[in-house]
Amino acid sequence: MTAMTAMWAYVPVALVFGITPGPDAALALRSSIAHGVRHGVVVALGAATRSLAWGVAAAAGVATFVTQVPTAFEFLRWAGAIYLGCLGVHSIITAGSWVVSADGEGMAARAPVLRAFWTGLAADLLNPKMGVFYLAVLPQFIPRGGPVLEWSMALMAIELVIAVVCLSLYAVLASSARRFLARGKVTAWTQRLLGGVLVGLGVRVVVG
Repeated sequence: MTAMTAMWAYVPVALVFGITPGPDAALALRSSIAHGVRHGVVVALGAATRSLAWGVAAAAGVATFVTQVPTAFEFLRWAGAIYLGCLGVHSIITAGSWVVSADGEGMAARAPVLRAFWTGLAADLLNPKMGVFYLAVLPQFIPRGGPVLEWSMALMAIELVIAVVCLSLYAVLASSARRFLARGKVTAWTQRLLGGVLVGLGVRVVVG
């Protein structure tokens, strides 16, 4: 497999992985509706950054350690599930507190952008199944004899770009609905719904 062939072969995999709804998409939707499209895109950037982090971890053998040591795997799995659950519960118990304006301003000014980035990043770093995924997938696209670390970084860079684009689209779509969501009851139920989705995703992480 040549270098260009390997990279182009990985693009469809990264695309499917990027557009499939999951915790990242739910967080991007939630943040965009609550704080504006900028925050949704920043959450997307944080979530996509995990591609580089887990890619390097897989190449360095850290992901192998996590997947082969049950205690480490379970710790990360439960930490990730609890994190998603806490975000979901917080959304549910604060339902109706979002100040959603049709122009997207207001709440955005009070919500730190850096926190949005860490929210997206932490959700994936605490998911050991990401490490399992990369350990299983990456070797299939690394040419025989090729430098593992360099190739892992290159493939993860491709996924990072695709993930940012796909998750940002979720954020833009959610932001475009802000005029409708500016109604109080709609806002509250949207917050409860997204909170429930996050709690459900947290439970799914635990039960597998």
